[in-house]
Amino acid sequence: MSNNPFYKSIEEIRNIYETKQASVSEISNTFIKRIKILNPKINAYLEVFDKESITDSKKADEYIKNGNQNILTGIIIGLKDLVDVKGKITSAGSKILEKNIAKSNSKITEDFNQQNSVIIGKTNLVEFAFGTLGINTNTPTCRNPWDLERVPGGSSSGSAVAVSAGLCTFAIGTDTGGSVRMPASLCGITGFKPSYGIVSRRGVLDLSWSMDHVGPMARSAEDCLEVMKVISGFDISDKYSQNITSNFSKIDNHKREEISIAVPKNYFFDDIDPDIKKTILSAANKFDDLGYRVEEIEIPFVEEGRNINVGVLLPEAISIHKQYLYNHDKYTRTVLNRLLGGLGVTADEYLAASRKMSKFNFEMSKLMKKHNILLTPTVPVKTPKIKDSESPNTPEANLMGKFTGVFNLTGQPSISVPAGLSKDKMPIGLMLSGRMLEDNDVLNVAIDWQKETEFHKLLPDI
Repeated sequence: MSNNPFYKSIEEIRNIYETKQASVSEISNTFIKRIKILNPKINAYLEVFDKESITDSKKADEYIKNGNQNILTGIIIGLKDLVDVKGKITSAGSKILEKNIAKSNSKITEDFNQQNSVIIGKTNLVEFAFGTLGINTNTPTCRNPWDLERVPGGSSSGSAVAVSAGLCTFAIGTDTGGSVRMPASLCGITGFKPSYGIVSRRGVLDLSWSMDHVGPMARSAEDCLEVMKVISGFDISDKYSQNITSNFSKIDNHKREEISIAVPKNYFFDDIDPDIKKTILSAANKFDDLGYRVEEIEIPFVEEGRNINVGVLLPEAISIHKQYLYNHDKYTRTVLNRLLGGLGVTADEYLAASRKMSKFNFEMSKLMKKHNILLTPTVPVKTPKIKDSESPNTPEANLMGKFTGVFNLTGQPSISVPAGLSKDKMPIGLMLSGRMLEDNDVLNVAIDWQKETEFHKLLPDI
């Protein structure tokens, strides 16, 4: 890895501060300089907090000087522009909210402030987080650092690009149908969707109350685990919040032979790009060689997952957007078309989709009693070019969330980790999904994978 701080882990940055190799102010200033050089090319950030970063860095330096240091003290963070920061605009990438100044901090913003972290800016996104490719005609085009002519994936596009390009140590994204994991896969980083409700969504704009998740995006699963130590936990002010019974901790002596990894024979490997299929099956063989109990299985009910995901999401999104729809002329064409698809859904149809969701979740929980992890591709298609992605209904746009959305239905913890490169040198993501509320197990299997591989250390040439 490079000697500069841009791709160092949270632990490595902490060590820099502990050994006084550099101050928080110096590290922060270095990131700001890099952002000023690269952001005009890749458009990861919508707003950079130059002045606030200076103030926050000085506070962190004083905190460390007094003999204190938290897990994320002085760590450089990007926040998806759905997350409220008091006194700053939360635009959701929309013209409708371009003057929407947050009156208070989100819960996770407060978590980072208490840690004396440095929130360096708001990251780009698909309008209202409603899209899979990362295209938003309201904002400067967000570009994949691995190939500036290709999409970064959505909707947490800017967060993935910022991490991939070394413009923050980690970023926060949201995930309703794969919006953390899809861009993580396409940009060659690690993206973790926690179990539903264990990270507070207070102060984060909604898309679907049944399936919205907030999660970290970083170079490694170990960094995602470090972030989860801080942002997880019950929040009485979030009615969807739930407590997790296990703490987040790295397991050094991983008992691989006790962990069952299931590889579905159907759905997840049907009609997918050959490079992706070959890479993920190779990963499954690697897990087998490492001593995990790897087994091929059939999941007969899983084909229904994507349709149920959409059937629940659309009417909930319409309900949330009622307050904005009178400004329908300000929506991007892509998002307006998606919302219009939910206008005709009746209450009976929504209830039917919700019942199907409950049945689907029951079947999945029954299946997961036999297995700790499901191993699948993150996405089924190659990374498309930006010029081929202007239509809201391209095959890639419609297929991108085919696999990830399954685990928004169930609320299971799910992570995308780098697994290799395609023939055209674009990242390929491997998805590991675990039992509900067993997030620590998923993260530790991912950490073990990254201990045995180098894919997460590959960097874009930017």
